[in-house]
Amino acid sequence: MKQRTVSFLLDRSAADPQARTVPASLSSQDPVTCCGATEILVHSAESIDLTRATGGLPLLFAHDQAQPIGLVDGVHLEGTRLVGVLRFGESTKAAEVFADVQAGILRNVSIGYRVIDSEASATGYLVTRWQLYEASIVSVPADASVGINRSLEGASSMETQELKTREIQIREAVLIGGLKPSDAEDMIRRNISIDAARTEVMNKMAARSEAQNVTSRVAVSGADAADPSVRIRAMGEALACRFGAGIVPSDEARNYVGMRVIDMAKDLLEARGISANRMSPSEIMERAMNGTSDFPNLLLATGDRTLRAGYLSYTGGIKNASRPTTAVDFRAKHRLKLGEMPTLLKVNEGGEFKRGSTAESDETYSLGTYGRIFGITRQALINDDLGAFVTVTGQFGRAAAEFEAKFLVTLLTSNPVMADTKALFHADHGNLAGAGAVINVTTLGAAKQAMRLQKGLDGITPIDATPKYLIVPAALETVALQYLAETTPNQSSLVNPFAGQLSLIVDPRLDALSATRWYLAADPATVDGMEHAYLQGQEGPYLEQRIGFDVDGIETKCRLDFGAGFIDYRGWYSNPGA
Repeated sequence: MKQRTVSFLLDRSAADPQARTVPASLSSQDPVTCCGATEILVHSAESIDLTRATGGLPLLFAHDQAQPIGLVDGVHLEGTRLVGVLRFGESTKAAEVFADVQAGILRNVSIGYRVIDSEASATGYLVTRWQLYEASIVSVPADASVGINRSLEGASSMETQELKTREIQIREAVLIGGLKPSDAEDMIRRNISIDAARTEVMNKMAARSEAQNVTSRVAVSGADAADPSVRIRAMGEALACRFGAGIVPSDEARNYVGMRVIDMAKDLLEARGISANRMSPSEIMERAMNGTSDFPNLLLATGDRTLRAGYLSYTGGIKNASRPTTAVDFRAKHRLKLGEMPTLLKVNEGGEFKRGSTAESDETYSLGTYGRIFGITRQALINDDLGAFVTVTGQFGRAAAEFEAKFLVTLLTSNPVMADTKALFHADHGNLAGAGAVINVTTLGAAKQAMRLQKGLDGITPIDATPKYLIVPAALETVALQYLAETTPNQSSLVNPFAGQLSLIVDPRLDALSATRWYLAADPATVDGMEHAYLQGQEGPYLEQRIGFDVDGIETKCRLDFGAGFIDYRGWYSNPGA
């Protein structure tokens, strides 16, 4: 059995002295360091075995089975956390512990559980199936997201926003990986973390890439050699892991982690029936690079893994408030936006249905191609020095993510002209504050009201553009957190109406342009606003390789086909700040 400690901030008013009960969150999906690795407990109906909680889960003190102090009643899932009610018994020890809980001295809950099934993730392990044994009152905290009086009542709105953000990020990772929408729905249904989803996307991409490469190789060589895709995929994973790409190797990859690059090249040649026993290291590398495409594809698989790991490692910035899509070519991408349908009219008996029309607006943007070329020398390959190659591809991935983030910030702060010849943020659009002001309840309320009162293209129909994101530069992060924080006021006048209502996006790229301006944005999945696109079939950065001419080795090109634009102004609001 493993023990996992979770902590809370005790609200003493939640304890019922007569019933000797107190509500508590028992566990969450937040990552926790366990046995030297990061562990995440998946919280879904399929993942948790609550058999032992039937009739009440044992409540212990410090995981000591010899000291039962009560039961946990009504253990169940609420969102991505387990909750229940701690009911303390009549024993002397139970009374002492309950008194300390009421006094705020003991403030932490821990669960005991048995891991049934788990899988490696990008940062550690994902426990996909586990059985709950007991809950304990303890003194050492680890996870501040759960604990006594932390049911969904206190965190539901914020948790719901987090779930929505996770779903958006999972769908975007699947889109970038060129997978099917059903893959995203499956990941969301399984309630896996965004890190686990990215790892799964990269693994599926690698498998698909190797299958395509093998088909191409067989067609070119005309040989009936055994399918080397599994070997190449495992070797690529081992190299990415070995040279610090932050990837946990699979069982297949572990067999190659200690193998030198030159030995991998030799192994691939011999798998094709080419004897390399009498070849020198230089001859092996020359033959591996020019004889078949297996070895170049091995490097490509390694580079693609580290490229994607670097690219998907950044999850912040304005991109979260932009809708991802694809374009079939580089021509201007037209986004035709139909207006609201006309009002339905009563049709009398035997009467005619009257015709109506809709307004339309046309916004455009196009993709551009961006990239660089770098090389890895034959000498580096023979010397088993791939560290620079892995580092560079990982840096290219992060550079691509940074490029996109900067591109979107530049687009937003340039206040682009829309199809109606007016700037994105304009008084006539009803999405620009009349005077700059700091973030507070009044200014947030005015901004939210302005968005809700936005009219459709007909100028009449309200579209109720509910804000979802508060976007600020780093200079405003602290004040923004103050007005989004959950509070427990003792009078209605102190209630924070925006607690848990907005998701905060902090983008430090905004500070260089304005340290005071802040924005509200609606959910891009429901209200049109900012949109970014990739070339169809090549979503995200893409690697290509060839045997070098300028470099005695292999040249690798990193390419990104990307574009973005605003397709409507109604889902965004700007305040210049003060």
